[in-house]
Amino acid sequence: MAASSSSALPHGEAMASPTPCRYKEGSRVLMVTNGREKGKQRWVKADVYRIEEGSGRTALHMREVGGQHEEFKVLVPHSKTPASPHDQQAHGGFRLTHKNSADQEDKTMAPRGLGDDHLSGVFSFFTPRELSALSTLCKQWPQVRKAALHQQTHIAIDSSTEGDRHFWESMTPDEAFQLGKRLINLTALTLVQPRRDRLWCLNTMMSIVEGHAAGRREACDKEGQPHMAKGCLETIHFTPSNPYFTPPTLHALRAVTGAVRQHSVLADRGWKMPALERVGQQGWDAITLGRFVSSSSCLKRVEGLWGSWGQLATVFEHFPVASAGQPGPLRHLQTIGGIERRDGESPEQYLAGVTRLQDVLMSRGCRKSLTSFDVKIPSFEDHDSLSALLAVDGFINTCCTSPDVPLDVTVLGGTDFDLSLLYADAFPPSPSPFIKTAIQEAARQTMYVDYNISQHDLTHPIDSPSQAAVDIAQSLSFDNVWRVLVHNAPGFVPPPGSPSPAPAIINHLQHFPTARYLCVWSSVGVGAGRWLAQKMPMEVRRVQFDGAVSAEDRSGVLEALGAGRVVDDVQVGRQAVTVSLTQGGAFDGWGSDASVRNIDMYLSVPQGLAHADAAELVRDGLSSLLDAAVRGLRCVMLWLPDEPGDLGDAIRALLPNGTRVGGFTINTLDTEYDEYDECIVLVATRDP
Repeated sequence: MAASSSSALPHGEAMASPTPCRYKEGSRVLMVTNGREKGKQRWVKADVYRIEEGSGRTALHMREVGGQHEEFKVLVPHSKTPASPHDQQAHGGFRLTHKNSADQEDKTMAPRGLGDDHLSGVFSFFTPRELSALSTLCKQWPQVRKAALHQQTHIAIDSSTEGDRHFWESMTPDEAFQLGKRLINLTALTLVQPRRDRLWCLNTMMSIVEGHAAGRREACDKEGQPHMAKGCLETIHFTPSNPYFTPPTLHALRAVTGAVRQHSVLADRGWKMPALERVGQQGWDAITLGRFVSSSSCLKRVEGLWGSWGQLATVFEHFPVASAGQPGPLRHLQTIGGIERRDGESPEQYLAGVTRLQDVLMSRGCRKSLTSFDVKIPSFEDHDSLSALLAVDGFINTCCTSPDVPLDVTVLGGTDFDLSLLYADAFPPSPSPFIKTAIQEAARQTMYVDYNISQHDLTHPIDSPSQAAVDIAQSLSFDNVWRVLVHNAPGFVPPPGSPSPAPAIINHLQHFPTARYLCVWSSVGVGAGRWLAQKMPMEVRRVQFDGAVSAEDRSGVLEALGAGRVVDDVQVGRQAVTVSLTQGGAFDGWGSDASVRNIDMYLSVPQGLAHADAAELVRDGLSSLLDAAVRGLRCVMLWLPDEPGDLGDAIRALLPNGTRVGGFTINTLDTEYDEYDECIVLVATRDP
């Protein structure tokens, strides 16, 4: 007699059937032993481990659970007619299939009882949850329950029903381990997890497996188990559970608003919302939001969403692509939230994100339907920034109702604004409203205005900018700028003898009302420096020249400031880019019209120049500067490296402390550029 079992198998396999197909690998059956002496046969449990389909019959191969692991083979004939309820061959899901050999029916009567452990044999067909739900049935119930678990070969940690979920979720790791220790004959374990939570009860499963291994090891060590193998667990299967219910269709639902992060669980319900027009949320990730709204064919407004181009593409990729000739599910889309640049996103990734979102929306029907647009753009600092603006402009032309849609443009970072981009070959001859707005907003927010000199400035006619560039330049307002800089573009070294370009576009700019620093760090920067000097406010905190700027060019920039401006400090050279004492002109060219209060010079002594000769150059140069009658001059400071200190001794021999020249008193002091480099500083202060 045989019966299939539901212990840890899918419930459909536990249903009895008058046909052999009810037997599955792993089914639990009851068999009468063949290998015992006559008169000592007994009922034992066996598992079906192999099924062989033959002509007109099915061969079932079974193995005893525990005990002596006796092997059984039963041939089940295929029946073409319904069996009689009174037929001895089949009744109520049980079938007499027992044979002593492959071809001879067994006429022996089955034993009358199920043996001494008949209760545990019956309850071994119960799942662990079902066993735990039973109250004590007899005095020996703990032993019966333990023995029933010993005979379990298959269990399922199942989330398919509310009762199963609660049972397994409430089990502690120690309880799961102890359960596993009792499942000493476990051969297969199935973890049926929710589709949206593939971590569900994973720790419980691991505790059961580890407990089973410990219990099996203890059972093998006990006396009287010489035939028990060291291990029996053969398979662990992970599978998602079926939905608990058929998701409803909400035909009239048009808006879901005010949702916050905790409400994102709605996306797991699978609601169908074909009429949804508006969704407003905060804190949902792109995948969750996309799953929630993807059933709508009327979506108009997505509110509260801020993400990168790629993240917004992820939202709308959940919608089906429109079939050929069909309008597409996003044909009504009007707003999509805000778009920003992700931290660490490269220019290439940014451009790829713009293209991806544009393709996603177009393929789903969003063509010239967006009525507004909020975007955070990179600052206008290099050619990659201009490429990004042009890509966004293409998106607007493709997906928005017109180039004049309302725009909310924010510049990320508020860093450098590169004026040389107005001469770029890619600069559009007829900038769109977005391009104009983006550049104007970048100018308004920036703190640093640059002119990057490149080979382009030496080979192109920058003295005659395009009318489009002029129109935009005249519209720019630099309300937050505090530093203006001319320098070489990254990697560009001007060839010797190169002329200094004079970018006329600067002349069309408004003044920089808040700028405090003007820096010229290029040997060919005087042309741009002169134009920018005229845009500075009447009081300037510092004008800085690096060591590559000649005395003539320095004088030209200072003259461009004009007589009415006051410069608090003019710095010649920098610690990293000093001016050589023998370069010539370091102390010349100071007859500017602007009032200069302080002058700082970072000088260097060429290798091989004697300290005494260097000291004479310092004395003569400083004296000529102090005698030049620079308007408003109060203090001059000269910084020179002094390692190991011999230069300082030579200078003090010529200019001892207290030396007076041209109404200034000169003193020296020893200090450090930084923690590594010692230097000597000459300080000349105007006498009271």
